Amino acid sequence: MDFQVLATRGHGGYRQYRIPAMAVTPSGRVISIYDARVDLDDLPGPVDLVIRTSDDNGDTWSPQKIFLESQEVSGYGDASIIIDPSVGDKGRVIVFCQASHLASFFESSLGSEIDDPTIVHISRSFSDDDGETWTHEIITEQVKDAKTHGIFASSGMGARINQGEHAGRLIHSFVLRRGSELLGALAYSDDHGITWKLGAEIPGGNESGVACLADGSILFHSRSTPYRLSGTSRDGGLTLSSLQPHQQLPDPSDNGSLCVLSNGAVIATHNHDHDLRRRTVAKLSNDGGVSWPKAIVLERESSAYSTACQLADGRVAVLFERFGYTEMVFCRFNLDEMNPTESVLPLEIDDNHIEFQVAFRYVRPGRNLEKLNQLEGSVQRHIPKVDMSVFRSSERKEIGPNSGSASGDPIFTKAEFDEILGPVAPGLHLGDELRFSGRLQNHGPVSLSNILITHDCEESSVSASELARNEKVKFMDLRYRVTEKDLENGYVSLIFAWSGQHPQAGTISGELRHQISTKTGLAVH
Repeated sequence: MDFQVLATRGHGGYRQYRIPAMAVTPSGRVISIYDARVDLDDLPGPVDLVIRTSDDNGDTWSPQKIFLESQEVSGYGDASIIIDPSVGDKGRVIVFCQASHLASFFESSLGSEIDDPTIVHISRSFSDDDGETWTHEIITEQVKDAKTHGIFASSGMGARINQGEHAGRLIHSFVLRRGSELLGALAYSDDHGITWKLGAEIPGGNESGVACLADGSILFHSRSTPYRLSGTSRDGGLTLSSLQPHQQLPDPSDNGSLCVLSNGAVIATHNHDHDLRRRTVAKLSNDGGVSWPKAIVLERESSAYSTACQLADGRVAVLFERFGYTEMVFCRFNLDEMNPTESVLPLEIDDNHIEFQVAFRYVRPGRNLEKLNQLEGSVQRHIPKVDMSVFRSSERKEIGPNSGSASGDPIFTKAEFDEILGPVAPGLHLGDELRFSGRLQNHGPVSLSNILITHDCEESSVSASELARNEKVKFMDLRYRVTEKDLENGYVSLIFAWSGQHPQAGTISGELRHQISTKTGLAVH
């Protein structure tokens, strides 16, 4: 297995990169598209989509360039790619993404009027010359019905049915918001991606990876917690024939992917963790997703969204977010590098059967509060207000203020963000906020008492009077602000420690250290 970093926060003119999409065209060209953000936050905002390509299976890459460029406060994000090899002599590349002005998925209004700034839209792009030139248009009205407020295409990659009654049909998954209800849906196109219709709804679903199997059926995995939802459709995406949590696919509600290989096997990528965005893995199934007996760990620590495809040389490639969204990483491996899942994903416990994990979530750039207050008082553009408390924490935006949304806040242009955040530069800066989440779980046969978790962050210590067998304590949003001393030292060093009383062993304890370079913003190993 080998790795290449395609993008690092603070480099290339952007403070943040997120949301990987990747596919391989009939010529073998690898296309990767991802968000390039002026700030950390999700849409709405002036987010660009950028693209890189490789014609040698990922050995070398074209320079990063803009695929869709934001204008003022309007932006694009959450790309996904579908390949239709049956168009022309080069096949067709189709790209979906969100297009927003003042509102994104959670704030969007009913309707599909293109000139309404409070409606989030579906943008569809396609290329029939291997990604050299593109046609872009808005197709919201094709897939958004009268009762749906917000909609977007799941990021990553779509699929094509190659066998059976619906051979040639393109399949993609969407996420719908109807008031406070979130659900997934399958969409399909029978005219090479020009027009699309919604088919089966996925109750309780969210962003979903899709794969079209050799028997003509559709397999999908939807982000959920504590396990991914696994389902199938046997009629081209019109209805579901099965839907249930898959006990071999733990999930903290993060977007993963599915990919069918040339030999008919299926690859799934996801976070093998019930609570934290970490431990990104690729798993192999030879029975259409019923079981996942082999796996390879791509990143044991902080990592998130991932998307997989098969390269022209037969290797599997995965593009994923690593270490608190500081890197967009491309990796490749051969199937013979995979091993039995149980051996590569053991239970992570100490001698007392205690599991203690802390994951670095992200860096939120420090604000010039004087500039921020000044612009907040003068800017008249505001994100529509929405009550985020009606959504489960696993459904909310990962990035945003405390509520999980920028509800009601003013929305800024790139130039205004530059005033608030200062120039784009690598590494950490004074006032940058580092956020962490963690878990302490008792896997032992007896209960523990007097649990105390301490740390160097702003929040108070975490405690519990008792921790019975299999119970856990979670702390999901600890914050640390970078200081002058950190910058002088050249790194931030934080200790997360725990202690508790064991009925036989007495006081037991453990700790984890996170050390992050202020010059690069990356982990120091």
